[in-house]
Amino acid sequence: MTMKTVSVRISDEEKRQLKKYGRLSDTLREGMKLYLNKKKTDELLCKLEKMQSESQIKTSIDEEVKLIREDRER
Repeated sequence: MTMKTVSVRISDEEKRQLKKYGRLSDTLREGMKLYLNKKKTDELLCKLEKMQSESQIKTSIDEEVKLIREDRER
């Protein structure tokens, strides 16, 4: 996988806070991964809600979480 460089402007305060958790680049990389995972989860939940509204079959929140986790493990 080819790695690309991304520049980010942050305040001195934000930089200081981020450095508390390790190297700045590693912290920002992990933050971007978490952000992207959240967006993907939001999209999946939106699709699930749409499918549920179109179908008579209903699932519980626990079942939905289980399905999302199974999908992520693929």
